[in-house]
Amino acid sequence: MKTSILLFLTVVAAVAGHCAVPTARELGERYQRTRTEEDRLAWVTALDAEGWDFKQRARSAIDARGVYKFNRESKVLCVVLRKTNRLGDSWDEDVPPDGRIHFEWTRKPNGGIDYRYSAPTNWDVFVNAYPGAVTRYGAKVMKARIRKGDPMPEVSLPEGWRVVAGEEFSGVNVREAFFTFERDGTNLPPPQVSVNWGKVAIASVHGAKDVSVDGATARFTPTARRPPTSFSTPFPGFGPVSSSLSHHLEGMQAGPYKDYPFPSNEVKAVANFVFALREGFRRIGFDRKEAFDGRIWLGGFDSNFPNGHNDFPPHFHLIPSARDGTQVHHFYVDPKDGRITSDCYQDMSCVMDVWDRVTTFRPGDTFPAYDGHGHVAFRVKLLSNGTGLEVVLNGSTQRFRIAGERPCDFVDVLLPQADSWRAVKTVAVRDDPVTGTMETPEGTIHYDPSTGARR
Repeated sequence: MKTSILLFLTVVAAVAGHCAVPTARELGERYQRTRTEEDRLAWVTALDAEGWDFKQRARSAIDARGVYKFNRESKVLCVVLRKTNRLGDSWDEDVPPDGRIHFEWTRKPNGGIDYRYSAPTNWDVFVNAYPGAVTRYGAKVMKARIRKGDPMPEVSLPEGWRVVAGEEFSGVNVREAFFTFERDGTNLPPPQVSVNWGKVAIASVHGAKDVSVDGATARFTPTARRPPTSFSTPFPGFGPVSSSLSHHLEGMQAGPYKDYPFPSNEVKAVANFVFALREGFRRIGFDRKEAFDGRIWLGGFDSNFPNGHNDFPPHFHLIPSARDGTQVHHFYVDPKDGRITSDCYQDMSCVMDVWDRVTTFRPGDTFPAYDGHGHVAFRVKLLSNGTGLEVVLNGSTQRFRIAGERPCDFVDVLLPQADSWRAVKTVAVRDDPVTGTMETPEGTIHYDPSTGARR
């Protein structure tokens, strides 16, 4: 009798274990292994069912840490903290081959993050800030007129301060000179800086206060933590969509663009594609916030290597962002016509190492875009001839295309009509970074030619 009861209980336990509903963590582990759409949907559905909020989703993931990468030759450790990381926690992680690294961070009252870290000897740590026991500030000085061949200005600094070398930190181009100032010690007040540019007239100083300019001489106190070399303009958002474009002035190229021919056709094609996407999303109802549970960012590329941002080769972005991660698409364009050659896709959901999740899509391929619940919101197809994209709402007949034989000249926004497509708008953006004027299908946009800020 006892044997029969024991056998019965064993069978019941086995059946119960077999029928148990998988937890969100278990489903996340399975999705990490399979990377199928079915398992992704099961995982995010379980997250919602178990009541995980945006920050807690990282705790249910197989890897709720930062992304650790290092170069064995230079012994440089890069640590990228994701927004889904746990706040208020701390932990140690093995860092081969030279030791361990300790992190600790808490949320500041303004919503930012305070962090402390220590690293093995002879290692540098980059955590979206400058490493080491130093204080850094940045500023840039604008020329009164665009001109080539000017040397770096002479800089006078208080004792102990120095200019940091390296083109992501300090440099000169046809429009400006920019500097990173550094001194040993943390949280030091900014220095008073004097710049003499010889025969080059100075127009203005950015990233600074107490500025005085007299011909080729400028005095100021830097306030920025790094030189404000970004040169982009945001455009009015609508619904879940926001966008911006960087500006490109010949003679400002740096980093990987220094020895690359000025990307004139690529710049025009990228601007046309971005504004065509804006129009296309409006046409299918994305001017309503509830059309997409999340955010969608559209943008171009930088060619002046701002603060070391390597944005090569030329491309435009489509970035849907939702609670379980960000989907970053880089559509590379060719220099001849501006046609799309490929899409470099980075899946930045919180369960996987982003650098191990790069996928390349080619003309003719289709990929899904997910909303905040992990459901497919729309699908994007790269047209087979590279002329553009087709966007199709999931579970709907609504769709649009953006396409042009030579996208550097113009891109049409097309809607379906019977068995064909009808052009409803032609996009041909023209940007003049010297005057700060951009002609778009939405009207003329004026911006500061020193910063890109809207006027």
